[in-house]
Amino acid sequence: MEKTASHRVVIVGAGQASLSCAAKLRALGFAGPITLIGDEPHLPYQRPPLSKKYLTGEMDAERLLLRPPEWFREQNVTCLTGERAASI
Repeated sequence: MEKTASHRVVIVGAGQASLSCAAKLRALGFAGPITLIGDEPHLPYQRPPLSKKYLTGEMDAERLLLRPPEWFREQNVTCLTGERAASI
């Protein structure tokens, strides 16, 4: 994989699979900017605990996040929330 920052990656969707893809690109040494585009208003979060623990008050919203907000800054990954990709 080319490790220079001359390319950029845009991933449509901002769920667990998209975040895993972005993290894997970084782990493989991809140095260019990565952007996730998702129509939900939140950073990628765990869906199973949403109904099992969060809604019952056993877990706070911050613990639902798959990665903390600082991870996105540190990894040069932009997450556009509340946005919908209209075309590719």
